[in-house]
Amino acid sequence: MTQYDQFAPFYDHVVGPRDSIGKLLQRLVKRYNPRAKTLLELGCGSGSMLAILSRRYKSVGIDNSKGMLKIARKKAPKAKLLHGDITSLDLADRFDAIVCPFDTINHVTSFAKWRKVFETAHRHLNSGGVFIFDVNTEHKMEEYRTDPITADVENDVVSMVQIKRRRRFHYDVILKIFRRRAGSDFTLNEMVLPELVVPTPIILRELAKYFRKVTLVDPDRRRPSPYTEELFFVCRDPR
Repeated sequence: MTQYDQFAPFYDHVVGPRDSIGKLLQRLVKRYNPRAKTLLELGCGSGSMLAILSRRYKSVGIDNSKGMLKIARKKAPKAKLLHGDITSLDLADRFDAIVCPFDTINHVTSFAKWRKVFETAHRHLNSGGVFIFDVNTEHKMEEYRTDPITADVENDVVSMVQIKRRRRFHYDVILKIFRRRAGSDFTLNEMVLPELVVPTPIILRELAKYFRKVTLVDPDRRRPSPYTEELFFVCRDPR
């Protein structure tokens, strides 16, 4: 069982609703490839995005956690779901849109493997297609790192999240999940999920090998700034 299999039953509780991101992805795909009919999600997790996107697009999702996929099958029954690695995926199909949201790529902990994700997207994209992914920025991780430990209580589950920096650009997301057994008795599940942050200029330089056009989007501001926390890359016109 992977850390993400262990995390799967609590994932939606910890991250909360993300419908706004699903709607943003729909808008971006519609804007940059209005004729899109097929879509691939890299790192689909518990299926929150596919539950939205599969209403409009013929969708496929891939994730390396069987526990996450089990939940996704219930949330997104219209989507085709595959167990696999987003750094080495090789399907026979190509897609009009490929998305990789929720800082999935930050959980790929070497930039050499980020390149593999970009290669995967490029290899599976139709001519005229669009590849959209987002990253947690260093500003966001530093903000979270200096914040007090956050806790969330819902029904019989208490989740606590703490960010620690191992060295610059390398962080650990420490999750402690307490689930009530009976009365005041709780069971504890603790996970450490590593994340890698990569400076935007380095990402753009690598993407230029695969795409002629890359647009940066900050969902919280009119344009990206040093205070951007979640940065979207909209990649199109594949080489």
